[in-house]
Amino acid sequence: MKNDENIERQIEAALNSIGSMQRATPKPYLFTRINARLNKQEKSIWENAAAFISRPAVMAISLCLILTVNISVLIINKSSTNNTTNESAVNITSDEDEYSTTFVTIDNIENP
Repeated sequence: MKNDENIERQIEAALNSIGSMQRATPKPYLFTRINARLNKQEKSIWENAAAFISRPAVMAISLCLILTVNISVLIINKSSTNNTTNESAVNITSDEDEYSTTFVTIDNIENP
């Protein structure tokens, strides 16, 4: 019995709370902006470019192209650094100063 009365009170409270609700109304400028946008016939070049770029296929192809270029640059750069220079170091010790000096010479420089 107590649950039935409690439920009835909660239902009445819920129904009374929606009694003061009003219909939502947009601001006056919203309809004019929407109508102006719908009636606009020509698209600018930026709208056309954005519509083309935002396509999923174009985005996927662009991402693959960027990754391919980056990987190829890394591979080419890695192979060119392995073959360009051969360094040889010559240690010379001066008896007078007792300092060790190292001269590095670069042989076989290959120009790309």
